[in-house]
Amino acid sequence: MVKDINNHIDFMKGFMNDINTLLANLSIKVREEYHVSKEQASVIRMLEHEKAMSLTEITERQGVNKAAVSRRIKKLINAGLVQWNKSEEGMDKRIKYIKLTDLGKQFNIESKRGISDIVRDISGDLSEQQIEQARNVLEIIDQRIKKVNSENNF
Repeated sequence: MVKDINNHIDFMKGFMNDINTLLANLSIKVREEYHVSKEQASVIRMLEHEKAMSLTEITERQGVNKAAVSRRIKKLINAGLVQWNKSEEGMDKRIKYIKLTDLGKQFNIESKRGISDIVRDISGDLSEQQIEQARNVLEIIDQRIKKVNSENNF
């Protein structure tokens, strides 16, 4: 049994590495078009899911110092991809938030388009049942990853 679990762990490590490599390479073209670094693209993707975030929230998510994130944000503002935003309903009024501009939203749309094309290519010969089974397993894994992230304040 231990040998089997180690094989599964090794597979998952390789699978996650392959996914990260694929996503990094797919985003290169779009990043180059918008003159955005990997780290800046990460901020843009975060803002798509969170709508608006404080500098501190972005810093915590990226796991780097606040000065590095401040420089990233400044470059993204200068490129017209993000903007400072006043607090909205339910947000701390003392904190300034960063949110995507229309250009930043377009960056995310173009990034996703490449991913969608690849997903169609790699899943085109799978049956609907196989795709559904894979999705169900990946949703379970995703929920467990989210739980670990939450429990560890990641």
